[in-house]
Amino acid sequence: MATTILKALSQEGVHAVGAINSIHVDTLAHGAKCKEDIDNFTLVELAGFDADDNVAECQQLSDKANQVYLIATVEQRYMNEDIGHFYNATGEDARLVVLKSNYTRFEQSAYSKNTGLVTIVKGNVAHFDVATKNFIISDASSPHVDYATSSAQFLVVGDEEDTSGNFIKATVRLMCTKA
Repeated sequence: MATTILKALSQEGVHAVGAINSIHVDTLAHGAKCKEDIDNFTLVELAGFDADDNVAECQQLSDKANQVYLIATVEQRYMNEDIGHFYNATGEDARLVVLKSNYTRFEQSAYSKNTGLVTIVKGNVAHFDVATKNFIISDASSPHVDYATSSAQFLVVGDEEDTSGNFIKATVRLMCTKA
């Protein structure tokens, strides 16, 4: 038998965290309802409308070629929850940020290093991997095989040292270079 407390304890700290670093961002008007559980500060795509054709729905990015949005819903801490407990649940309203090339900047913890990358530094490049639901960070001179064909591409503008201590998890700061 499951309990909500057991679920909360088993999921502590497993969700992605982040923050918007741009002074102003455009968001999808009226946001979108999540068709599935989605970690914050990952990429999503639109997935049609609700049963009444009124509200847009979103889902985790399923194809690297699709138009993307950054899901960056402001967390609401009702019981002093840690930020690592926050995610966008199925059926909830979410804030979707419209990515703008050479402008939209954000920190996020959902990342991994490409094969061969030892240290993340400013100037590395990144793209979102639909299989792992993480941004894959690569050396700019030898990017991941999917980087060139991804609809959204990013530049690392803040490494783990620049952002250390901002959250409970290590984060890197990305700037969108192609949207």
